[in-house]
Amino acid sequence: MIGATLSRYIAGRTLRGIGVAFLIVTAIIGLVDFVEASRNIGVEAELSPFEVLILTGLKTPKLIEQTIPFVVLFGVMGALAGMNRRSELTVMRAAGLSAWRFLRPALMVAAVLGVIWSTAINPLSSRMMGEHDARANKALGGVETAEVWLREGSDTARRVIQAESVDLSTKSLINPVFYEMVINLEGETVFERRFDAQTAQLLTPGYWTLEGVIENAPKEATRRSDKISLPTNINFEDLRDQSGQRIDPPFWTIRQEIKANEEAGFSARELRLQLHKLLALPFLLIAMTFIAAGVSMHLVRGGGTLRLLIMGSVLGFAVFFSDSVVTAFGEVAVLPVILAAWTVPALVLFLGIIHLARIEDG
Repeated sequence: MIGATLSRYIAGRTLRGIGVAFLIVTAIIGLVDFVEASRNIGVEAELSPFEVLILTGLKTPKLIEQTIPFVVLFGVMGALAGMNRRSELTVMRAAGLSAWRFLRPALMVAAVLGVIWSTAINPLSSRMMGEHDARANKALGGVETAEVWLREGSDTARRVIQAESVDLSTKSLINPVFYEMVINLEGETVFERRFDAQTAQLLTPGYWTLEGVIENAPKEATRRSDKISLPTNINFEDLRDQSGQRIDPPFWTIRQEIKANEEAGFSARELRLQLHKLLALPFLLIAMTFIAAGVSMHLVRGGGTLRLLIMGSVLGFAVFFSDSVVTAFGEVAVLPVILAAWTVPALVLFLGIIHLARIEDG
């Protein structure tokens, strides 16, 4: 009975600490994004502060997703530091409870939070981000992306593509114009022909499928075609990079997106990386709890708050930086997807357990 009561108390303190950290981080992120949106979308679209606030609220959950390890780190550190200042941890240790025993409820809270975030909050934040993009595009005149320019070519030919926008959901260019040029024997680039189309879609890897085509060439009559295909070395990643958009499907649809991309012949590496990072999130939050416990248990009654904040900031930044670097290596295929997604959580968890074990064993 006492054990269950103590577990509920520690879990409650942990939830409270994480909640306070969550509110602080949310406020900071929301304020920064509100100011940025006011300077960009708000001024250009002449939105009211309330409308900008709505856009900020829709975007904030997706931004917080990147900082949730910080939230857990500082939340657990705050909870344990508060218990340490009130000598509650000292009493528990004197009663014969090991660090592993009273840390168990905090670990459970972190694990459950990671599962809930990956499976419930991530889909919600993805939908909210989609609503944010739709409202922002509508406020800016309904244009999904700015004008797009793409270039490709070889030693004997060049192609310049201009389009009004990109629709990443269908891998299409909207109202594109293809300028075809050849390089003559003198090395000069000479205009050959032009294709104006309603859409150009990457249906098959290595080929553009143009629909509603008007073809013009010097000294030739205009020709119209319902559909034509043109070879290309542009891929889906090039479209996404040019458009400035990233596809972040919700957790429950990532597997379908991976299957659809692979069936179409496109790389699904980044989608697989996103899936594995969401699966690894509970383990990363557990690792941050171990790190927070190791730091907090060193504190004494006086003079420990500043030290706690400094150590927490350094550790949090180190984990964030390491995770960003390893993820980048995974995105460019330097590291396998699984290794890129799981290396940092596994390493931080391992180091956290070792550090806590050293403290526990004296």
